[in-house]
Amino acid sequence: MIRPQVVAHRGSSALHADNSWPAFEAAAREGADAIECDVQATRDRIIVVRHDLAIDDRLVADLRFAEIEARAPDTVVLADLLAFAESTPIDLLVEIKDPNAAEIVAQMIAASARRDRIVVGSFHGPALAAVKATAPNVQTSFMMGSVAGPEELIRLAAAFRVDGVHLCWETHAAQPHRLLDRAAIDRLRRAGLAITLWHEEREDELRAMVAFEPDAICTNTPAVLRRIVDEYATKRVEQELTGE
Repeated sequence: MIRPQVVAHRGSSALHADNSWPAFEAAAREGADAIECDVQATRDRIIVVRHDLAIDDRLVADLRFAEIEARAPDTVVLADLLAFAESTPIDLLVEIKDPNAAEIVAQMIAASARRDRIVVGSFHGPALAAVKATAPNVQTSFMMGSVAGPEELIRLAAAFRVDGVHLCWETHAAQPHRLLDRAAIDRLRRAGLAITLWHEEREDELRAMVAFEPDAICTNTPAVLRRIVDEYATKRVEQELTGE
């Protein structure tokens, strides 16, 4: 049995501002195994935790960190989140939004005492290849927005030298779990890939996803997914003990 990691998507973001300290701290309290966050680099090469590429009418990449603080004073920086992850402790899934941040993010994570519990993800395959070139031991995961079969996913994973795939298919069907099956999960796992599934908040969908036994599932409601994962694990243990 594989017990999927509960990954808090931008923290406990259903109840708190995403990518914020309240969201990250709540995720830890609610039993998340990992926090997903978005990162990009400022003009003066500070890595900030932020999803949107612009603040008001200016790109984050064109602003110095002091200007970011003036416009969005609660902005979290990756260095502080790495320290939080080490002291809590909690795992991280760090999504690179701006490919220009790849090398410095790789260097920061490689230097972290918790580097073995951190994964770098991105929709931009070349950025992940750059992470591997900079820090070969940093774990990476290719985020795939389009629905694809396991052989295509394996091909892309090899091309970008990633350790896992992160399927982001939540908008492609009313019941996106039907886009996947256990055979596809097994094929990806035989190829040596870790499997993370899209963020989901509906309990029926979460239960179906947990039954696939991926390595991780993202959610805006980590407390709900924590309960579902634990219930599933308890049921599986009982089935094994009774031979059902």
